[in-house]
Amino acid sequence: MLAKLMDKFDERQLRLVAGGALLLVTALLFTYVLLPSIKAYRQDVAALQILEQVAVQGQDIGMQLERAAEEVSALNRELNGDMANLPENELEAFVVGRLQTISWRNDVELQSIAPRSGDRTQDFVESLFDVELNGNYFDLFAWLGEIKNELGFIVIKEYQMRPLEDVAADPRLSVRLTIASYRLSGS
Repeated sequence: MLAKLMDKFDERQLRLVAGGALLLVTALLFTYVLLPSIKAYRQDVAALQILEQVAVQGQDIGMQLERAAEEVSALNRELNGDMANLPENELEAFVVGRLQTISWRNDVELQSIAPRSGDRTQDFVESLFDVELNGNYFDLFAWLGEIKNELGFIVIKEYQMRPLEDVAADPRLSVRLTIASYRLSGS
């Protein structure tokens, strides 16, 4: 049957059909065999280049990890001050001692400190400290600046100030404030 079909075509037409079939087979081989192999080879070369760069920079990875750990430690210190690595059961005693030390340095009389539990917000636990102080305006201002530096990220939730004496120039002031400190609940 194929011979009868081929007899109907002249030699030129047979060459064209054979050439077209050869071209079609070549295109199919290129599309489904050769092209995917080329793409896979290019991907492998790109992966090899990345791995070679990592191997060359391998000595720097240790230093980068150390630098990242130092940055995390610095941020933790900025957030929690000296309380950064303090266990929960020592927090109140630490804060009371630190507030007393700051008060002595700034000539402020620390009248009372009353620690209490605050709210739990997402992953953070709030610790509240009701504080009463006496001192002049500039000493109290310096005291507030130092608690920020030494206790880290704290919030003054309530603040009341009134004069203790009835004098016009630099009266002694009484301050009542509530300080809130936040820590991760797992810290």
